[in-house]
Amino acid sequence: MTRRAIVNFARVGDLVLATPMLRHLARSGPLHLVCRSWGHPLLNHEPWLAGVHGVRNPNRDWLASRMLGNELHSVSAELARCGVQELLVFARERSTIMNALKRHLPGVRVVEIPMATKGMHKVDAVNGQLTAAGFELDDYDAVPMLTVLDAQRATAEAKVAALGKRVLAVQAGSSLTHRWLRRRPNHKGLSATQWADLIGVLLQRGAVDGVVLLGSAPEGREARAIQRAMPPDLRSNVIDWTGCIGLGELPSVLAACTATVSVDTGPAHIAGAVGCPLMVVFGPSDPRIYAPRGSGRIEVVLGQAPCQFCLGTKSMRACRSNVCLTRLPTATFLAAWDRLLS
Repeated sequence: MTRRAIVNFARVGDLVLATPMLRHLARSGPLHLVCRSWGHPLLNHEPWLAGVHGVRNPNRDWLASRMLGNELHSVSAELARCGVQELLVFARERSTIMNALKRHLPGVRVVEIPMATKGMHKVDAVNGQLTAAGFELDDYDAVPMLTVLDAQRATAEAKVAALGKRVLAVQAGSSLTHRWLRRRPNHKGLSATQWADLIGVLLQRGAVDGVVLLGSAPEGREARAIQRAMPPDLRSNVIDWTGCIGLGELPSVLAACTATVSVDTGPAHIAGAVGCPLMVVFGPSDPRIYAPRGSGRIEVVLGQAPCQFCLGTKSMRACRSNVCLTRLPTATFLAAWDRLLS
């Protein structure tokens, strides 16, 4: 059995979508993962990973690689102590970090995993990537899954139950909004009024008893705006947990909720991977490539604009009106909700 380490500095959603590939590679021998530091609490208890080794902010310019030298040396020393024989490297990773790891692991064979085929969903593209790298794909299970330990589940269920029998998780922010100093609007998000209208109808219908607003601490701005937009008589049913639930706890919290409504961001993929019924909103990004997958029901709400899909382009950086999403009526979201929980 070959002891391997795979280097994947992807963001949260892409790392969750990579779990089928990681599980498959772990079948042929102990597998270690080198990722961003937040990947450790998210994946360190997965039974198919022999170890998770986090690197803080792996910015890939020359200065960052010099500053991270000691950290990479420490990670490499851990891998060497674990007897890693093979280092799997995605072709997309920048050479500065990768060369540093190779330098610290001179006796380890390096296998490059080619770039994914453009236009394919992230999970589907893995088939071609692994095949091109020389791996067999017999019985490949392409469903992203995250493990929720019994103790974590019990704690989360007790915490969520305090808010009501049927609790809706809402993820209004994304990586575009989790910075304290933010210059651009939340291109992937809805307006506070849109969120308040949807949540208000679901509460008035009795579809949910309570709503919990999730996200990082800077995304509390979105949460507070939603609370202010709620009718006063419903405001107490909408609880702000932004900044309170870390990535290590988030899978169990989402698994304990009745459903999740989210923009296209990492927590949406976590909800899909733990089987929580999920309604996810897409605007500038293409769901044919980035849609969450999992064992539960997933309903995609797609915005409409002539400029789609602008993710990562100059058009998105220049956009200030976010017309693809902010013009969607409440009826569109309610129809998707009814399909999700029918």
